[in-house]
Amino acid sequence: MNTFNFQNQPIAVFSDFDGTIAHPDTINFLTEIHGGLEFRRKISRRIRSGEITLRQGISAEISTIKGSLNEVLEFLIPQVRIDKHFPLFVNWCLKNDIPVTILSAGIKEVIEQILAPHNLNNLQLRANSLEIVNGCWTLNFLDESPWGHDKSTALIKAKSEGYKTVFLGDGLSDLRAAEKADLVFSKRELTKLCQENSLPCIPFENFSQINIQIKQLLMKGTIKYSSSTE
Repeated sequence: MNTFNFQNQPIAVFSDFDGTIAHPDTINFLTEIHGGLEFRRKISRRIRSGEITLRQGISAEISTIKGSLNEVLEFLIPQVRIDKHFPLFVNWCLKNDIPVTILSAGIKEVIEQILAPHNLNNLQLRANSLEIVNGCWTLNFLDESPWGHDKSTALIKAKSEGYKTVFLGDGLSDLRAAEKADLVFSKRELTKLCQENSLPCIPFENFSQINIQIKQLLMKGTIKYSSSTE
């Protein structure tokens, strides 16, 4: 049994985007359309085997995408669905002075446009910025790490400012942040990675479950749970 203690400290929530908030994963989807399914699977295998870094893999995937941002978004946005509970969760958090930040290894401009209809004022976003030259896409990564965006840095900073950190994710790019978070909610691959690395986590399916847990924290000051690692 694990216990997360609130102890009257402020809470900061951090969440991955692709696969956690949005489905399907936007980069995977666009890569399959522009580069082919087998190419995308090959890149995924090379990342998981350690042959290439996540940064190199994402760069290779992004390089397959062609067209203007508007052209790609016109095709992409109708295909993407966000967790219907996510906007409600964000607005509830902000009303309760809980900052929410999206930490993504994906494309900042794409995420902004997908979320724009939901009017999530004061939602913070850290993601890699897009550059398009003659219709060819590249990313300007946030840092020089092998991940292109080391999500753990945002959590380390928040903890240094006195926050208890809550992180939500679903994949390999989220492991660094999960290692630094005080409380981890996981999906799919991240759950498996947490198990392999003996990191306590709470598997979840949608943001309504997260909302219930955070409300419990505010009321009782603690969460007791059996993690997937036990």
